[in-house]
Parts: sequence; structure tokens; C-alpha cells
Amino acid sequence: MNRILGIVSFLLFSCINSFAQQIPNNSFESWVGNKPDFWNTSNQNILGLVDFTMVTKDITGPQQGSASAKLTVVTKSIPFAGTYSLPGVLTLGILNYDLVNQTASVSGGAPFTGLPEKLTGYFKYQPVNNDNCALGWGLTRWKNGVRDTIGFGATAYTNTYNTWTYFEIPLIYKILEAPDTMNILFLNSNPLDGATHTGTTMWVDNLSFVYGTVGIEGITFSKELTVYAESDSRQLVVTSSFVNPEKLDISLYSMAGMEVRHWNRTMQASTERLGINNLSPGTYVIRISTEKRMVDTRKITIFK
Repeated sequence: MNRILGIVSFLLFSCINSFAQQIPNNSFESWVGNKPDFWNTSNQNILGLVDFTMVTKDITGPQQGSASAKLTVVTKSIPFAGTYSLPGVLTLGILNYDLVNQTASVSGGAPFTGLPEKLTGYFKYQPVNNDNCALGWGLTRWKNGVRDTIGFGATAYTNTYNTWTYFEIPLIYKILEAPDTMNILFLNSNPLDGATHTGTTMWVDNLSFVYGTVGIEGITFSKELTVYAESDSRQLVVTSSFVNPEKLDISLYSMAGMEVRHWNRTMQASTERLGINNLSPGTYVIRISTEKRMVDTRKITIFK
């Protein structure tokens, strides 16, 4: 199972570019042929001779609306080449699959600036020959010419689920930065276990994001800083105990991932009061860094 999760991780972060703010076509209601709008699939024609159609629209008993996405392992013979099995893959990116060398990568994704806590949805799964499926999603951003992984979440299933089953995949945040890209990927089979899984089928429907505080609270807790909101004076109070002066870059984000305040301060053993006038009561995330390191990231609650 770890191998299939590794495949999802590789595919999600091999190369991600851009796309739209929420999960597009999240219930797979809109299709053009065997392709759901805004999504890409592993469906392909090989050498102009054989059509492999692993992802199709299914209108028989969707979890919500009028349709769901159905992913099936398909095995076919290609003249002069041999017999091949292809898994069903569904992604917001562009899937690049090399059948001969059995390699794959994903480029593209959806432009996204939020900080969700988890991806939720519903699936059914009917594995063949001890197969297993994987579901994953991630957030990234370009910074200084390098794509940083903001966070990643994945899970795998091996049992049979004949009825619609709720799933949720929390995001494990690695760094707190506003992302610029989001990708989601479903892989219905393990292509690396050496077994034949013709007919393994997975259905996916009704995807959504849950926003909260669990996924981003406590990424780092610096012993050199204390931070709290002083609501009566409409200020954030930052107290430091650095041995040497530190030039700090301080940003305050809403739970939707929007930067609402930014300050630059040089601190050693000192206290700074940062104005938060005109900010609505609620939960925010403060990120404090230097040019070389992340100093602190934590949740801040501003009361009335």
C-alpha cells in the first residue's frame, strides 16, 4: 500500500502549474464524451490502433446529482506490441503516460489560494486480485523559481466498498505559505505489484473542501517568541528573546489563505505591538520568518 501512495505523491508533485479557485466540476455532472469538464484522465488511443477508456460517466446511482466518475482497469492487446493493462486515473492536472516504459507524470492543476483542512467526498471500490486504490491531493506554490510543497494528503483502500462510502483526507501542512496551485488525483489500481487487475473499479463523487484550524495549527512553536491578540487595544503582541537581533518578516493570513496584514520588524529581547484595526473577529494564522528560516507559525484568535 505504501508503494501506491508513493505513486500518488510522485504524480501530484512531479510538475504542477495553474487552473480555478474551488474544486471544479466537483460532482462530475458535466462531461464531454468520456472526459469530465476541467479534469483529465488516463483515457488514450495507442498508436492509433487501440482505444483505452478507463474513465467514464456513470449515471446509475450517483451519490449526488445525475452522474459520478467511474474508473476501471482495462486490459487490451496491441498489435505487434503485446497485452497491456492500464489503471483508471483522474486528476485536475494533465496526465502524461508512457505505455512502453510504464512511466507517468502529472503537470497542471488548479489556481488556488485557500488553506483547507481536508478533502472529503464519496467513493465505491470493487478490487480484483487483491488490488488497492489511492486518493491524494496537495497544495504548492512557486517561490524563487522552485515549487514548494505547502502540504500533501493521501490515503489508500484495499477492501470492497459496494455502497457509497464517505472519505476524508486531512492535509499535512509542511510550511505555511499561501499556495498558488491545488491538485487532486485518484488512482484506482496498483500498477507496480506485478498482478493483473483487469476489471478493478472505483467510483468517485461529491468532492468538497473542509476549512478549519486543525491542519495548520502548531506547524512550529518557537521558544523564542510569544504571540497573542490583545483585542481591547486591537493589537497583536509579539515578545521575543533572541540572542542576536533578527530581521523578521511577519504576515497575518485569513483562514481562506489571504494575507491581510504584513510587517517588517527587527527584534532581539523586545516586544512589538502590531495594529489589527478593521480586522473582523475570527481565526487567523500568523507566520514569522527571516530570510533564512521559518521562525514561527501559529493560530491567532481575534475576539470582539
